[in-house]
Amino acid sequence: MGENIEASDVEMRTQDDGSLEDVHEFKILLQNMESKLNRVDTRVASKGRTIYRVPKKIRRLNEEAYTPHVVSIGPFHYGDKKLESMEKLKLVYLKSFLEWTKVSLEFLLRGLKDSEEIIRQCYAETIELKSQDFVQMILADACFIFELFLRYHNPEQWLQEDPILSTPWLAYEIIQDLTLLENQLPFVVLEDLFSAADPSHKYGSVPSFRKLTFHFFDGYKTPKIASPVEFLHFTDLLRAFYLPLPERLAERSEFSDIIKHVYSAGELVEAGLKFKKRESKCVLDLQFSKSVLEMPVFEISDGTECHIRNLLAYEQCHFPFETYITDYIVFLDFLINNGSDVNILVDKGIIINWLGDNNVAAALVNNLGLNLVQSNCSSSLLVLAKELNAFYDNPAECQLTTFNTTRIYISS
Repeated sequence: MGENIEASDVEMRTQDDGSLEDVHEFKILLQNMESKLNRVDTRVASKGRTIYRVPKKIRRLNEEAYTPHVVSIGPFHYGDKKLESMEKLKLVYLKSFLEWTKVSLEFLLRGLKDSEEIIRQCYAETIELKSQDFVQMILADACFIFELFLRYHNPEQWLQEDPILSTPWLAYEIIQDLTLLENQLPFVVLEDLFSAADPSHKYGSVPSFRKLTFHFFDGYKTPKIASPVEFLHFTDLLRAFYLPLPERLAERSEFSDIIKHVYSAGELVEAGLKFKKRESKCVLDLQFSKSVLEMPVFEISDGTECHIRNLLAYEQCHFPFETYITDYIVFLDFLINNGSDVNILVDKGIIINWLGDNNVAAALVNNLGLNLVQSNCSSSLLVLAKELNAFYDNPAECQLTTFNTTRIYISS
């Protein structure tokens, strides 16, 4: 390529003073660009990535909902000065954990060092930390989680002396922080490291780390979820708690075929529709039959916005064509326009509003759906939306018609 440039020097444009453009400078520019392109891997960059930064257009809606308040886990918020106080407790927990394990600190560090590149690839951006800092961070964060989960599993002996378990507000904040999308470690790394440490040395028979995890997040768990469910990290687990088992998920619609409109709860009630609480633990298990829409309970509390926002952000990044939680929130957003709509659902026991003010709850739901992109939709939910709209447009005819039962998934 360099020879071609020299042969065509006469064709190069001239500068204002009439001299030829600096060929040498251009060659340097060309070489620099070629060097950059040579370093580019044209393979799919997202392969193996499961932990993401929240997209800016979503994050700016509520920065606090995506940012850890007490403890940083993983590299994205590492070094945040607002979280420094917890770094000291991490070392206390690390030392406590290592004191009764059968393996040495050297063994654990070597194991993490050997897996370092695999761990780095789980994050959706290049982690600039040096190898030594990265491995130390992963070990401290992992052992903090191990010690916390073990103490939470046997709280009686720790309630008086553990700084977290003896302080309910702090424990609550930490649970919230551990579900944030930007605040994750790969679960497989945690599971392997925990097994290598062999905590049964002190506690005797200890549940697997998977079972400890389910126990720790028991407040989010529904009875249908059993520990064999597969998940990538704690945010992914939280999403699994909201969904039916994979084999019962509804099929997806065609590309760009999404819900564009559903009449509000108030409008549907005026048309003669009745809402009824459905005795199901899965919020996606909706049923519409004979002018009655049954919906499972959905609780709105101080923590709802935080964990729902992180699930929505996670779906945007990792499940862009399987946005089941997004589908539900978009559907709920259509049903709820104001506090009166919330009041209808509260009266029927479908929404439990711990916020107290129905207008505040309505605003929360409406804001959750902002800046989300849907490429498709749950096909069953799409059918349900069309049937509800048809009911509103012609209620007399629809009430004479027995609708086919519409469910987001079929339970056994």
